[in-house]
Amino acid sequence: MAQSKAKKARARRVREGGLNPELQRLQWNGLVPVERKTPTLTEKKERLHRKHKQKWNRTLQSSDGSIFYIGA
Repeated sequence: MAQSKAKKARARRVREGGLNPELQRLQWNGLVPVERKTPTLTEKKERLHRKHKQKWNRTLQSSDGSIFYIGA
């Protein structure tokens, strides 16, 4: 099978001592996609529960129930 023009140009560049463009392409930079873990159903539910619980529950913010007001 014939080589494309781009492949011929890359081979020529490498043969003449130039830089191979394949080496300049992005790497994974230490990220291993096989090790990525998706959250389980219980983790998703717990996260959703904590999200709303902390937003509206004022006792979690160590408040004594007093109101601070600055009048102009």
